[in-house]
Amino acid sequence: MNKKSMINLTIISCSLLLGCGGSGSKKAEQPSPTPIITTCAGQSLESGTSCITLENREAIVYKPSNTIEGIAVFLHGAPGSPKKVSKIFNAKSISDSEQLISVSPQGINEKWGWESVNDSANAKQADVDFIVNLLTKIRTDNNITTDKVYIFGYSAGGFMAYKLACQIPGHITAIVSLAGQYRGDFSACSTSTPVTVHHFHSPQDREVPIKGREVGEIKSVAETLAHWLLINGCSETFTTVEHPKVSSTSNGTETQTWEGCVKEVSFSALNNVPHEASYSAEVLKQIYQPIFN
Repeated sequence: MNKKSMINLTIISCSLLLGCGGSGSKKAEQPSPTPIITTCAGQSLESGTSCITLENREAIVYKPSNTIEGIAVFLHGAPGSPKKVSKIFNAKSISDSEQLISVSPQGINEKWGWESVNDSANAKQADVDFIVNLLTKIRTDNNITTDKVYIFGYSAGGFMAYKLACQIPGHITAIVSLAGQYRGDFSACSTSTPVTVHHFHSPQDREVPIKGREVGEIKSVAETLAHWLLINGCSETFTTVEHPKVSSTSNGTETQTWEGCVKEVSFSALNNVPHEASYSAEVLKQIYQPIFN
């Protein structure tokens, strides 16, 4: 073979190998891995929880391992966070024991956490509408067919829980309010639809006094309960039960439950407990457990 033939053969061989670079196949591009979400509503996510977004707000979600039988919504205080209120009530434990999907969303009001005041115009409905849409999304995304919805609110989240009980009682099974009562005018809460109510409050609470305060239009616990005793058709008589303390500083809890109610109304006086406390979620649940009956 002459020199010219050898050169031609080399050129042909290299052409077949696309420039003498080995095989002609291009390496397939690997898709970028799906980013792992590690934060939600400005806080780190705990194991087993996830984050959803609705209307530019984030919410922490936890699903029980068994069949979902309803929804538990946890409303934070101000200042506060979805993660903090989830820990106060131990949202995971409630989800697993009661077969409820838990969701802890963000409020919209920077000062009060939520648009929780009730007035004659009821102009500020953004949070109410958001909660309705959130419940719809949770039901749709998880094929939930039951109508069980439990609202848990701490401090300003408790204010909002009462507004929801006024504005959308047909969507709610029960509310549990810890250190947060009704805000605004009772004339703006003309509903006749009862919901189960369990209110926790300490007579020693200085930040959200049990007697209420003018700043923020916060009604007293007595006024708040009287309104729902009327809505729920309760009698004036009640039973009293002694319960364990909900924090290390307390010397016990006294719970009153009114009789003759269409839906139960209860009040637990937390003796010697400050507003910000290391609450025992287990003891709290032991006390409000009847709401699930």
